[in-house]
Amino acid sequence: CGLCEEACPTTAIQLTPDFEMGEYKRQDLVYEKEDLLISGPGKYPEYNFYRMAGMAIDGKDKGEAENEAKPIDVKSLLP
Repeated sequence: CGLCEEACPTTAIQLTPDFEMGEYKRQDLVYEKEDLLISGPGKYPEYNFYRMAGMAIDGKDKGEAENEAKPIDVKSLLP
């Protein structure tokens, strides 16, 4: 249905119409890291996890990174 793909904040879940990873035995569904690696940028090549995830960037304060909102001062919201 795609709900898990839409809800994933890091775009780690990507649904595709490919069925090459389908198996009949449960043990065959246990993948090692090498089995899951892809060659290429994936479904969303413009997505940069570190830019979107709020990870600290050297030389920049919170709210100064690309696509990052300034921190909200909750005390300034008081009536």
